[in-house]
Amino acid sequence: MDCREFTKKENLIYKGRILTLYNDEVTLADGSESKREYVHHNGGSSVLAVDKEGYIYLVEQFRYPYRENILEIPAGKVEAGESAYDCALRELKEETGLEAKSLKDLGLIYPSPGYTDEPLHIFLATDFSVGQNRLDEHELLNVKKIALSEALKMIENNILRDSKTVVSILRYALMLKSN
Repeated sequence: MDCREFTKKENLIYKGRILTLYNDEVTLADGSESKREYVHHNGGSSVLAVDKEGYIYLVEQFRYPYRENILEIPAGKVEAGESAYDCALRELKEETGLEAKSLKDLGLIYPSPGYTDEPLHIFLATDFSVGQNRLDEHELLNVKKIALSEALKMIENNILRDSKTVVSILRYALMLKSN
């Protein structure tokens, strides 16, 4: 069965600094019509940094929508004209002070395809130097260094719930297992 939908009319509801909200009119594959609300986001990049001893670097920050502190890998919005790779390098340095010599691509995920078109790139940094972070204005966070084995237990016990963080740690663990 063909499940594709076709945009009949785009309806812009709100355009903000980070996201844009649409309520589009669509035609379904069976010819019927419906509406699709979604958030447009230019995309982001994230980095799983793992040092030579097997420790990973997470940032803990308050996430307003959940009203709680969340542990996650460093990440941020890809700026206009910036590559996902360069964004990942920038965010890693800004949030943790780590300067990666290079990054390995761990893939692309769609964090929540039911309501946003955000593409999120995941990278791995294993060769980096430690320096001073440079947080954005009004960005408050704590850098946490934890063993990979502990992070895996935190995933198993549903302590780590951020999707990019869970996916990146599991992909890295699978990569190690296959080597």
